[in-house]
Amino acid sequence: MATTFVEIANRAITFLGATPITYLDDDTKEGRACKRLFEQTRDQLLRDHPWNFAVKRVALAANTTAPIFEYTNAFDFPNNTLRIIEVNTTEEWAVEGQQIVSDAAAPLEIVYIERVTDPNLFDTKFIEAYSLRLAADIAYDITASQTVAATAEQKFASMLKEARLVDAQESLSADEQSWLDVRV
Repeated sequence: MATTFVEIANRAITFLGATPITYLDDDTKEGRACKRLFEQTRDQLLRDHPWNFAVKRVALAANTTAPIFEYTNAFDFPNNTLRIIEVNTTEEWAVEGQQIVSDAAAPLEIVYIERVTDPNLFDTKFIEAYSLRLAADIAYDITASQTVAATAEQKFASMLKEARLVDAQESLSADEQSWLDVRV
């Protein structure tokens, strides 16, 4: 079943007991609150955990302009990068702006979190956590109630924990697999 941003926003809005919207551009209190925080909330939630659906791997070519000092190469982030998770090199590296600087030779293999903008790619637990994060973010604007805002925040924290756990169970590192093999 296709998921839309309006459906995610309406999950947040109805949790707060408010009137659902038809479009993110609705000129209502609910529509304005959702539109103002929708992308920021999504990106923040994506950046905070290496969600399996948002993890990408790529080999980067070196930038033609080397850093002025200390490192020999600079590698531009891929478009829509929210966070670098891993850089496959034994050389020292650092993130500076939207680049990775290092003495590593090209191509530089990285694992990163991509800004996923298609809600149909989201995991169902992520959607639930996202809608609750949005509800917590807009709760006071919509309800003017600290109690409702605090309840939304608590519900989000609980769902986030559950969503991260389920997401993390879908892959095991080599070390974790070795530990499990020894235990069996």
